[in-house]
Amino acid sequence: MANVIEGKRCYLSGAIEFGDEDTNWRTEPKKILIEKYKIDLFDPFSDPKQQWVPKLNAARAAKDYETMEKIATKFVNKDLSMVDRSDFLIAYLPKGVPTTGTTHEIIQSYSGIKNPTLLVCPEGKVHNPLWFFGFIPHRYMFSSWDDLYSYLDEVNDGKHKDDSRWHFVYGLL
Repeated sequence: MANVIEGKRCYLSGAIEFGDEDTNWRTEPKKILIEKYKIDLFDPFSDPKQQWVPKLNAARAAKDYETMEKIATKFVNKDLSMVDRSDFLIAYLPKGVPTTGTTHEIIQSYSGIKNPTLLVCPEGKVHNPLWFFGFIPHRYMFSSWDDLYSYLDEVNDGKHKDDSRWHFVYGLL
């Protein structure tokens, strides 16, 4: 397999604020994406800015809107800057989990910078928010990480060269 996506930059999007704090869903996919595909992966959950979460939560509890705005603005700017620098985005969307930031990142990636934007919904792609079906082709939606990995194997094998979203990754631009 020619590893076309080796060294490419990928943004790993998914719920942080309302995610499951007891389990980090990112652990296994990160390992596979980095070790198998050798992707340059940006995980906002591992970013040093996360050190400011306790201060942000304290500001929320105190209704200190100025501090909330100051810190949240930095979070948003950093994450969207990383989305802009990525070659593609993978978003994890478990059914029913609020994902304001993830939704913003998905829209920025797909509509703003025209990158391949891949969605994983573990309950089945039919459970992705219906809004996404209005602008993201369902071929970019997956019901499991294994389905996503099969698709990435196809990308590596050159099977998606006709998809203009992958032209930059394939070096066709």
